Parts: sequence; structure tokens; C-alpha cells
Amino acid sequence: MCLNVTFLILAHDSVTRVCRLVEKILREDPDCKIVVHFDKKSGDEKYNVLKKKLSKYERCHVLANRISCGWGQWSLVEATLKMLRYAQQTCKADYYYLLSEHCYPTQPLSELKKHLSHHYGTNFIECEDSSWIKGGIREDRYLYWHFLNKRKYPSLHRWTYKCQKWLGLKRRVPDGLTIKFGSQWWCLTQEAIDFVLDREPRYRSFFKWVWIPDECFFSSVVALDKETSKPLTYYEFNEKGMPKVWSGVVHQQGFFFVRKYV
Repeated sequence: MCLNVTFLILAHDSVTRVCRLVEKILREDPDCKIVVHFDKKSGDEKYNVLKKKLSKYERCHVLANRISCGWGQWSLVEATLKMLRYAQQTCKADYYYLLSEHCYPTQPLSELKKHLSHHYGTNFIECEDSSWIKGGIREDRYLYWHFLNKRKYPSLHRWTYKCQKWLGLKRRVPDGLTIKFGSQWWCLTQEAIDFVLDREPRYRSFFKWVWIPDECFFSSVVALDKETSKPLTYYEFNEKGMPKVWSGVVHQQGFFFVRKYV
């Protein structure tokens, strides 16, 4: 079976790293398309350099409509949704593979396409209960409102959270929805993407104030209707929830990308 993959890349820092990943993917998969979102918070200078460098590749699209992304906030999900909506107009595919600029292939992409063809229709995304979370709060990520960027306002973020707990201001999970967790680096079918985009407006107001919604929004919505399998991007977290950093040649059986790669 000959299928098409659109790769979605969330980027925020290194023009060199993004170009390395884009060029690697385009070289190994002659049929794929790529959509890149470069964090607006990183400024126009890097963005303009990146757009110029990638403009020679017809199959690579760098979004002009960017948003400022805050770690642990809805903006990361919104940036992903922007790429998906753009892809529905210009880069429609059988599968959509979400990556960051810190991801890198561990196998030839021809092997990825063989795997997707063999398991066509499967959605590769984690949909786990809260025990998936290595450190910090678990259910409280969604049972209380998280209005502020924790990295920017750590004390105020903690104070507003503790005040809500003291006052008993728990939120209600939308009817019929079970919150699931997992890595945001998934590979989903067109059918699953259609399902997510159709239901996103219904759940936006809830997930907008969840702490780290990129680790539960897609997992929770996809789990409503789709069967899933393990993700295809390999990662490791330590007991404090910090990701392991990789360099050089990486081989992980059953995976096709690794994160974080330098």
C-alpha cells in the first residue's frame, strides 16, 4: 500500500536544527509534506531566516500565522491545531506525525511507511491513566484552573492552585470524557484528525486551563472513539520528569524517531 504522511514540526529555537530535520525527512520520503510552526515568542529574525532557508522546498510549509507558546499551556495545543487545520487545506495525508525540532529519525523513513501500511488505520498515541505522570501533580492538572505560566510566575502559579484546593473549587470533567495522558508526539490517521478537529470546540474551554494540556488533550479525545497503539517516537523521562537527551546513532526497536536529540 502506498500511503502519504504529513509531518508536523513544533519549533521554537534553532534554525539549524529545524533545517536538519526537515532536510532529512524530505530526502528520505519523496512523497511526504511538512508543516512547521515556529514559536512567535522566538521573534521574527530567526523566523525570517528559517522561512528563507526552507522556501526552496515546495513540500515544506512554514506557517505565517504563528502564536506565542508557553510551556504547560494551551498555546502548544493551539499551535498544533493550527498546523492540522492548515494541513487539511494543503497537505492532506493518510497519517499525520507530530514532531518537535528535537526529534530525529532512528530508522529509514521507508521503514516507517512500511510499518504504517502494515498497520493501516491504527493510531499511534498513548492514552494512559494518571500513573503515566512521573512527577508532580496528577489529577489536579485538570481538576483545578491553571491560569498562569508556571515557569514565568512560579510562586503565583502555586498560590492560585493552593487557594483553589483550600476553597474546594474543583472543576467538573465534561460528561462522557475520561482524561487520558501520554506523550504529545503521536502519529494519527486522517479519520482520527477529523474526529479531533470536529470535537475540539466542545472541549476547548475545559482543556484551555489544564496544566500541560499537550499531554492529555489529544490522548483524551482520540480515546473517545479510536483504538490506539504505542507511539512511534521513543523518549525517556527520569524520576523528576526530565527528558533524557540523546546524541549520535540511536536504535530503539519498534520506534522510528527519538526525542530529545541534539
